[in-house]
Amino acid sequence: MLRIIHRLLFSALLLITLPLAAQQQLLLRDAVLKAGTDLAPDRMRGLQWIKDAANYSYVTKENVLMRGALGKSMDGPITDLTKLNKQFPDSAQLKAFPAITWADATHFRFMHMQRLYAYDTGDGTVKPLTVLVSGTENEDVEPNTGAIAFTKDNDLYIKRPGVGKNLPTRITTDGSDGIVNGHSVHRQEYGITKGTFWSPKGNLLAYYRMDESMVTPYQLEDISTRPSTFNKIRYPMAGQNSHHVTVGVHDLQTGNTVVLKTDGAADDYLTNISWSADERYVHVVHLDRKTENLRLVRYDARTGAALGTLLTEHDAKYLEPEHPALFLKSRPEQYLWISDRNGWDHVYLYDAKKGLVRQLTDGAWNVKGFIGLDPQEGTLYLEGTGTIVPGNPVGATETHLYRVELASRKTQRLTTEPGTHHGMLSYDGTVLIDNWSSTTVPGRIELRDARTGATTKTLLNSRDPLSGYTVGTIETLNILGENGDRLVARMIKPSNFNEKQKYPVLIYVYNGPHVQLITNSFLSGASHWMLEAAERGYIVWTVDGHGSGNRGKAFEQAIHRQLGITEVKDQMRGVEFLKSLPYVDGDRIAVHGWSFGGHMTTAMLTRHPGVFKVGVAGGPVMDWGLYEVMYTERYMDTPAENADGYAATALPPMADKLQDDLLLITGGADDVVLPQHSLSFIKACVAKNIPVDFFDYPGHGHNVRGKDRLHLMEKVLRYIDARMLPQR
Repeated sequence: MLRIIHRLLFSALLLITLPLAAQQQLLLRDAVLKAGTDLAPDRMRGLQWIKDAANYSYVTKENVLMRGALGKSMDGPITDLTKLNKQFPDSAQLKAFPAITWADATHFRFMHMQRLYAYDTGDGTVKPLTVLVSGTENEDVEPNTGAIAFTKDNDLYIKRPGVGKNLPTRITTDGSDGIVNGHSVHRQEYGITKGTFWSPKGNLLAYYRMDESMVTPYQLEDISTRPSTFNKIRYPMAGQNSHHVTVGVHDLQTGNTVVLKTDGAADDYLTNISWSADERYVHVVHLDRKTENLRLVRYDARTGAALGTLLTEHDAKYLEPEHPALFLKSRPEQYLWISDRNGWDHVYLYDAKKGLVRQLTDGAWNVKGFIGLDPQEGTLYLEGTGTIVPGNPVGATETHLYRVELASRKTQRLTTEPGTHHGMLSYDGTVLIDNWSSTTVPGRIELRDARTGATTKTLLNSRDPLSGYTVGTIETLNILGENGDRLVARMIKPSNFNEKQKYPVLIYVYNGPHVQLITNSFLSGASHWMLEAAERGYIVWTVDGHGSGNRGKAFEQAIHRQLGITEVKDQMRGVEFLKSLPYVDGDRIAVHGWSFGGHMTTAMLTRHPGVFKVGVAGGPVMDWGLYEVMYTERYMDTPAENADGYAATALPPMADKLQDDLLLITGGADDVVLPQHSLSFIKACVAKNIPVDFFDYPGHGHNVRGKDRLHLMEKVLRYIDARMLPQR
């Protein structure tokens, strides 16, 4: 049986040959549509710790199962779908067990048909808690009380169990075209993923209000109507007016709502909202529009008054806070803060009155986020990369679990197995669930002693979901990039690879800020379609160049004020490496990427004409002056401040340099990288009589999702095949 072989090679390529016993061809249809189901590693759906109990639970299609973390055997499910459905009328039967959340050791909640229910594991009864109105969005369930915050028509509502019968409480009344309440803001940058923030006990709700009436409207065509109509969005382009954000706090006990009395410019960013454990204070990170200065400000949650700035940071290039301050329950004035001020993301312990207490973690590695604290709040658990040794960046591809003592700063890595580990800490702080994979382990879930990291129980050891398919090998290596840095690269070879033959190369590229394509995880972070493409006869190649994540501040900020310049140089270093290999056909190299990768694809073809045979650029940024304020100005400054940088990175003026076949793809309803980008480049090509191909997916946003994704990947690969593999 041919298996996928993954090996981390960081000094040279190693060819690995295994006995072949081909079973089944991997079809593109399956690679695209089954990547997250049949062809994914096994998983334990809804795996979570149960509150107030040393047990965990998970959900199957038919059952909720509970098991003991400390060796206790628990036979049989808590309940099953048949028993649950007996409590619902025929018109409201569940087809599969819903996602659940534990309220305490004996009750879990679930949503079904716009209603929140509670299930009592003692007597097996289901109790309806709240009923939502139709058309709601952004539902946010408060874990203690079961209250639900939600939005409808740009206004914010709260529905509380047993309060107001079936009528929710309306918190805002000014929602309209240009005024948005309870939604995420700042286009989901700087760690923002939602617009409502419950206090620890559920007595208050902080929320965003965004006034975007001053932002220039942009029209996206909807061809599903007859005749077509246009949907208006507000899109702040670099250098133009940006929206104004405020933060409100609603008190559920008094019914009062206050607006935080913020200072600074109206278009500053308000990010990383967090609460004190006693609910007295709400904290907001203020980041100026230049993204060079931030302040963590404390506010009185009842009056909205600013009580003081707890810390400040400055960076001459840019700051990008992504983690809210974590305030301690046992020492309310102390909090944990993640900062890259010393070149790497690390944790600092602060006191609201005294300032910095101590730096807790240090070294050439990145803290990626908090897992949790033990009940005494003396030990912090977190996820972070491995140590990154100069000349060998393998540590950046891994994620490990760490234990940090707040008093002594003693930092212990709990996971020794190379790979990508994600942890969940039990409520009593004694056990970790470690859900991990690597290039050799498709998926494994284990219980670990939170003090030592020792594995105490294996919950799941996944099969290799591709063991029955004929697929090639995945190898990870490093190459020399710009500035003398080593870059991580990934190479996928076909199953019938012969080093004496010459192979065309398909480069898949992104290389934008934060994104890391190559990890020590299942398939090394590759997509299933890349394995199918390799079986067509390609070597599939990817490089994470400067600007990509988890390599430290200097590596990431190397792209400042020149997005796409250093990154293209890194990719060309990869091309040079490929051409040095005896089995690579240097005259047949294709490149494909989406979004930032679409920009890179077009930039590579226009700045290095004749090097590539073909390119496919999806959702490409063609001119950073057309892209959004929050992302672009952070890395490029404004067009007025960095005119040379914007001119050097704009691709429409480079259209006459294009010599190779290029297909541009856009979503007709793309509200992230607007269709105007692709159309601007096409217009420049027409003006200069340069041939270029174009395809629009009407109604799709910034990527093509669902069943239509198969059409997309068939389109991409057919276009490349026709120019690279004429024999097919």
